[in-house]
Amino acid sequence: MIQEIHIGISYQEDIPQGFIDEFSATVSAPRLQLKIESRSRGFYASIEWALPTLVIAYLAKPYFEGFLQEAGKDHYQALKKGILQLARRLHGKHPERRDRKRSLLFSTIVSLQDGRSLKFIFPEGVSLEKYEIAVDSMYSLLSEHFQMHPSDSITEIAVKLSSPSRSLYFEFDPEQEIWTLLDPLLEAQKEHAK
Repeated sequence: MIQEIHIGISYQEDIPQGFIDEFSATVSAPRLQLKIESRSRGFYASIEWALPTLVIAYLAKPYFEGFLQEAGKDHYQALKKGILQLARRLHGKHPERRDRKRSLLFSTIVSLQDGRSLKFIFPEGVSLEKYEIAVDSMYSLLSEHFQMHPSDSITEIAVKLSSPSRSLYFEFDPEQEIWTLLDPLLEAQKEHAK
């Protein structure tokens, strides 16, 4: 029998193994199904923020629908700690000195109740405290989504897309400290207009 995956980590092969081992040790728990796989470096033709980041954390529906209900918020604290450790390792001691707006180092992808995927695009050039706020805000949105769908904020925000899509993209606004919708069509039009 195939076990349902709760959390997956996909990382580019040139990421130090110690970063991934530390994350794995931090989030490990009894009955947690964690899948970790490396991938070769690739070249992609796409909008930069839609590309795979160096490290991607996948949070599957069974994590929210089963495992987290059993383990409670204690495991969320371990997950948050693991994500922040990864951010610290990937972005260095002074992440606020990075000049890129959107991170190509780390992102989170979640399977939503309606079958779509949602990619959370983290910022760069902000403090680790802002990353912590971003992770807490992401968790709040996802908890609400899995408890209240279809009357949740993610579903209501997704309605604002200019055209239907199987993939959603949210980016964290560090000034307002909220996740906002990135509309691929509108973003492509902005890029084309430059």
